[in-house]
Amino acid sequence: MTLQKDPGRLAWADACRLIAMFGVLLIHISAPIFYDFRNIELNSFLVANGLDSIARVSVPLFAMLSGALLLGRDMSKGLGGIVSRILKVAIPLAFWSVLHVFWINYWTGKPMDIPNALAQAWQGPVMYHLWFVYMTIGVYILLPILQPISVALLASKRLAAYFFGVWFAVNAVTIYFPANIVTHLTLTSFLNWPGYFLLGFYIIRSDVLTRLPIWGSALVFCLATLATFLLSWRFNSLSAVPDETAFLYFSPNVLIAACAAFHMISKIRVTPILLRPVAFLSSIVFPVYFMHLLVIDLIKAGMFGFTLNLASMSTFTAIFSLSLSTFAVCLLLAALTRVIPYSAKLVG
Repeated sequence: MTLQKDPGRLAWADACRLIAMFGVLLIHISAPIFYDFRNIELNSFLVANGLDSIARVSVPLFAMLSGALLLGRDMSKGLGGIVSRILKVAIPLAFWSVLHVFWINYWTGKPMDIPNALAQAWQGPVMYHLWFVYMTIGVYILLPILQPISVALLASKRLAAYFFGVWFAVNAVTIYFPANIVTHLTLTSFLNWPGYFLLGFYIIRSDVLTRLPIWGSALVFCLATLATFLLSWRFNSLSAVPDETAFLYFSPNVLIAACAAFHMISKIRVTPILLRPVAFLSSIVFPVYFMHLLVIDLIKAGMFGFTLNLASMSTFTAIFSLSLSTFAVCLLLAALTRVIPYSAKLVG
């Protein structure tokens, strides 16, 4: 990643990627404890639930950041290299999908062949975390359509209020208050994830939140996250199976927390001496996202020359230790791939 003329803006974007990536690790490492809530002590569940509640904004942060950096451009002179942008995501997706299929087949004793792995990837995500990459490709396909919409939203506050109001009502409110009529109106996928892209763009480019101090965003984030925690605790206490309703990325509590977190992060200013290191680490977040589930398994198996005695740790310490270790190993591996010429095109 190269430094742009506005280093402050780039620095907060780089910081946002790193924060979001670490949050994804917390989510995936907390998940097994959360799902086992009927067989563990309440304290362990509450810790996992709390960390997951805080980190739930991570995936929306990725989407909003992409929108903030990609939207608002004039598309009248061409499609802006949409195909090349899609290929930058699709090629690494194919590469990592093959690796994940090989990893799964290795442990299940199934044959390993690239055509079969690619065929599986063509049908859909071969690992659950890859759904986000497929979604991103879909949004990239829509970029020429989203660009004029983003410009129109920025030009008219009334249109922006209408658009985001409908988007919030259709995608967020209906999670807790289902309305069959919305389904019949075929509004249930009303721009869905592209709405997050547009929201990120609008938060950064408009003056709507200019007067909101950072402590105000922090307060909103804390209250919305607390709502996620309490709702999740309540729903799971009444359910015989794990209930993720409060964790859904379009739930009102997660959506509001994500907006507040994004606004806070946009105010980050990195000291000049850290600009290049942060920019480099940010540039390798994509392969970190692809590989992190594999690395978690390998760390648990002691394949990197060290072991974590997670069973002897408190729940909080275990989750954080594994998250930090995974993040460090992934960043190191991703950095090493950059030594190979043109590797970024293949691994991300």
